[in-house]
Amino acid sequence: NQQQKGRCSLKTNEEKSRMLAFIAGLLSVMAFMLYNWKNLLGATHPNVSSWAVWAFITILNFTSYKKLTGDWVKSLLPTANAVMCILTALLALRTGSFRGLSGIDQLCLLIGIIAGLCWWLFKSKDFAETLVQIILEVAIVIGFIPTIVGAIHNPTSEPWMSWLLWTVSFGTQYFVVKLTWRGKLVDFLYPVNMFLFHCAVFVLALQ
Repeated sequence: NQQQKGRCSLKTNEEKSRMLAFIAGLLSVMAFMLYNWKNLLGATHPNVSSWAVWAFITILNFTSYKKLTGDWVKSLLPTANAVMCILTALLALRTGSFRGLSGIDQLCLLIGIIAGLCWWLFKSKDFAETLVQIILEVAIVIGFIPTIVGAIHNPTSEPWMSWLLWTVSFGTQYFVVKLTWRGKLVDFLYPVNMFLFHCAVFVLALQ
């Protein structure tokens, strides 16, 4: 009887996790759509080179996170973010401009390449996915620096609604992971890291 209750509880948590994962992904897609609206209107001119780097980083990130968690539900949000980053980069081809990579972009690209090499060299090792995930999260944090600095100097440069939706999306992702957590703390690194930095930009954009 106790085992049956345990199985029912696990099934309920998995159902809740799937529902929340869908909500998290939907919120993120909505945030990207709002964020890109300015591009479509020609109000902003993103750097195509920078977005190409971020598309590369997000592809590595969702691939690493999927292997790390072994769970497609937990991987739904990073997968959606990777797809939207690629679409944003393609959109930037139309509305943006080709400029040289900033020092931050170059550093993020270098870290991404290092993460890819680590995965290729150590993919047969148990710690490979954890190592790659940590390295990629460092790259993402570094990549936030220009956005945060820009929001400090000019809060209106960032659409606060997009950053609010992203913040709620990653907050929801935290509970997606928690509901079916298997004991690996690194599973929480992606949602917690992203929640904190997106929330920081959101707060700055409100100033």
